This record gives sequence, C-alpha cells and structure tokens, in this order.
Amino acid sequence: MRAEDLFFNNIQDNREIHSLVEVLDQLSESVRKQFPYPFWLKCEVSKINLYPYSGHAYPELVEKNGDVIVAQTKAIIWRSDFQRINDKFLRITGQTLKDGISIVCLARLTYHPLYGLSLIISDIDPDMTLGELEKEKLFCIQRLKNENIFALNSTKALSYLPQRLAVISVPSSKGFNDFVQTIDTKKDKYKFFIHLFPSLLQGDNASYQMIEALNIIEGVQNYFDCVLIIRGGGGDIGLHCYNNYELCRKIATFPLPVLTGIGHSTNETVAEMVAFRNFITPTALGEFILQNFEEFDGNVENLKQKINKLSLLVVKEEYKNLSYMCNILKISVKNLLDMHKNKIISDEKYINVIDPVNILKKGYTVTLLNGHIVQSVNQIHKNDRIETVMQDGRISSTVD
Repeated sequence: MRAEDLFFNNIQDNREIHSLVEVLDQLSESVRKQFPYPFWLKCEVSKINLYPYSGHAYPELVEKNGDVIVAQTKAIIWRSDFQRINDKFLRITGQTLKDGISIVCLARLTYHPLYGLSLIISDIDPDMTLGELEKEKLFCIQRLKNENIFALNSTKALSYLPQRLAVISVPSSKGFNDFVQTIDTKKDKYKFFIHLFPSLLQGDNASYQMIEALNIIEGVQNYFDCVLIIRGGGGDIGLHCYNNYELCRKIATFPLPVLTGIGHSTNETVAEMVAFRNFITPTALGEFILQNFEEFDGNVENLKQKINKLSLLVVKEEYKNLSYMCNILKISVKNLLDMHKNKIISDEKYINVIDPVNILKKGYTVTLLNGHIVQSVNQIHKNDRIETVMQDGRISSTVD
C-alpha cells in the first residue's frame, strides 16, 4: 500500500469533525486576539460607496505598488461616524471624502461567522490627506516651473483701462454679485462690458469646466482685455481644484492676462500663483479694476491743473512781455512823432522862408510873361507885355 493511502486511512480513522460555526468562531477569536484594539491604517479609497438613504458608507480600500493593486478589501463607516468624519475632513482638507484619495484611518477588524470579515472605520486623520494634497500642489508647481511657464501669464500686458471683462463664475455666486456691485458704484462715470462664462468653482469637475470656459474665451480673445476668475467666500473649502495641473497650465499659457478673486485668506493656490494678478476677494478685484480708472482720472486732473498753472504762467509772462513791448512801442512812436513833428516844423520854417508872399513882403518882385515867371532877360523881347508882381499889387509893362 502506498504511503499516501496509509496517511489518508489514518486520518479517516482518527478524524475530528468540526462544525462551521466552531471553525468560524475560532477564526473570530483569532482575529479578536490578533487585533484587540483599533489601529491606524494607511490606504487609498477606491470607491466611497455612500448610501444617502441609510447614511452608511461602504468604502472599497486598496493599496497600490505604483499602478498595481497589491491589496484590496471593503470597509464600513456607520452613519453615526460618517457625518462627523466627513465634516472634519472637509473643514481641514477643503474637500469631502471621495473616490481616489489617500487616507489614514482608525479601524477595527472584526470577524462574524455570519457576516464575515469587517473593517470598521471610526475616524480618519485628515492631516495625512492634507499632506498628500500639498504634495500634489508642490508637484504641480515644480512641473510648471520645469516647463518654464510658471510666470508666463504675469508677463502679459494688461490694458491700462481694462473695460472688456470675460468673467468665469457662477451667475448666482455671491462673489460674482459682490464684484458687479463694486463695479456698479462707478457706473455713472465708467462703462464696462462684462460677459459671464458660467462654470463650477469648486469640486471635482470645477477645474475641467473652468478649462472649457477658458477655451471658449480664447476663441474670442480679441473681444476682451482680460479674464477674471471669481469665486465667492467659503474659506479654503473646495480649493483643491485650483491646484489642478491642467487648469494651472491653461492659466499660465493663456494669451490674455488672467486675474483671480476666489475668496479665501490663506493657502494660496497654484492657479493664483500663475495668474497675472490675484486678489483675496472678488470685491478687492473689482476695486483694482476701478482703481486704474480713478488713477487715470487723477492723472488727467493733475495734468489739467498743471496745464492751467502753466497757462497762467505763460499768460503772465507774455503779459509782462507785451507790457514791455507796449512801453517800447509807445516810446518809439513818441520819438518817431517827435522826429516827424520837428521835421514838419523845420520844413514849415523853410517853406515860410521861401514862400513868394513872404519874399514879396521884403520888397522883392516877380516878373511874369504870359503867366510864367521870367528867370532871364533873354526870355523877354521888344514889345513883349510883361507883368510885375509886388506885395500889394501888379504892374503891367511893354518892353521897348
């Protein structure tokens, strides 16, 4: 007989038969002894599997080596724990529990003969997940810097008076309404063209919707001076989408200046870092836009005052020059008049001296022949009729 047959027959003769409950109870006891206390477990949530009706979640947990799954199990988060865990996770990390995130959770391993192995999660440490998110953020920054595009949008030229504004926001967003109200405070002075390109502003799909909006704006970029990404308050909740590499790359390489006002006070996102300019709130962004116009008005007013002042100085100086020239002209005219007056007096004296009337008064006479003055005796002939003019009369004579 073969050895294998002998061994099998021996077992058959001395076998001890266990019930299923007995075996599974022993397994349950072994699990309890091996894992008597809750323990911290690092893993990745493949699927959260939240059931809204019951409030319980049944996440599928995995561990990966690169892209290869090397371990996998299901877990339970009871409704009484899930709300508390999710609220804390949201408050600290800015996002809710979801598929594809890495976590460190406090779990308790149990085995029930009827329900099998259970991994019950009672708490999650958000700091580890926050670290992973920060790691993704730093990776995004480094990748953009390696591609030499991190500061590219900041080199774009922003119009001195940006009036045509492409806004990415939610129509009902408080941030968008705050921005519009800020701009409208000066609507009587300045005119703006604001076109809204709707998009989610937080959550898993927000980054992709913002990219889509940017793609549309890029197609009509000649109609706008800049792009504004405006999000209402809410602190740091939901900001992880602004660290998305594809969105940040789109902003960095966008042909128009991109300005952000996404309403938070801490933890600057990569999207804000690569934007042309970022502001803490939509209101601050609106004030910046108006500030350009008010500074322009101020410059115009300053130039107006300078021109007025310079004009007054020029007029005053020219008035002085004109007064001086008037005085010179008066003196010159007076001198000229005096000169001509003296000449007239001199000429008058001369005329008086040579006036025939005055000459005749001195005893001189004038001889006329046929009405013409006789200047030489050779002009007179025998029998000519001449006339002698004296001061007080005339004498007619006939030449012998």
